[in-house]
Amino acid sequence: MVEATETARKPAPIWRCQVKDCTFSKPPTVHGYNQIAGHQLQHAKEGIPKVKRLFYLVDRDTGEVLAQTLAEARDKGLLELVAPKPEPKPEPELKPAPELKPEPVPEPPEEEPPEEEPPEEEPPEEEPKAKKGEGKLTEPQVSSDGIFKYTIALPSDAFTLFNLAKSTGLEKDTDKPFDEWIWDCITARYKYDYKRQLILAPLQEEKI
Repeated sequence: MVEATETARKPAPIWRCQVKDCTFSKPPTVHGYNQIAGHQLQHAKEGIPKVKRLFYLVDRDTGEVLAQTLAEARDKGLLELVAPKPEPKPEPELKPAPELKPEPVPEPPEEEPPEEEPPEEEPPEEEPKAKKGEGKLTEPQVSSDGIFKYTIALPSDAFTLFNLAKSTGLEKDTDKPFDEWIWDCITARYKYDYKRQLILAPLQEEKI
């Protein structure tokens, strides 16, 4: 008698956000890890505590946690090294262009006497400037909790290096938001390049 053997089901790994009522997920790749790590910044802006902003590599069908970190997923061989290439789209058939018949040239209209030029219009009034807080902030603004707001432009490589520091394990705090990481870079520049640090010192009394 031949006994029937059950074939073990292969898990379907996927990065999935663990915040309540959030269904954000990404493929089991390093790029997918970086995308879902950046997604946590949105939850940070929503005021969700850091301890609840989690994401794991889970089985897409059962929800079973397969790995909690990128290193663990790599060690278990659960990451896809190469993303699947998109299927090429069929090229549209080129139909011959229809023959265009020359249109008859209309006869020039009879010349009419020139009309009197209208009086010059006054220049339009300048539009009011954007309200404070709308669009780009060209002047620093301070909120009630002591936070400075100002519009700055960063190269796209800044966010790439931020994700690279997390994925390679250089940044130990995997839940640190981007703005805190930028502040750490600024303080490190003063410490190692400028050889300066901010301290509190008493004021010297002025002689009258």
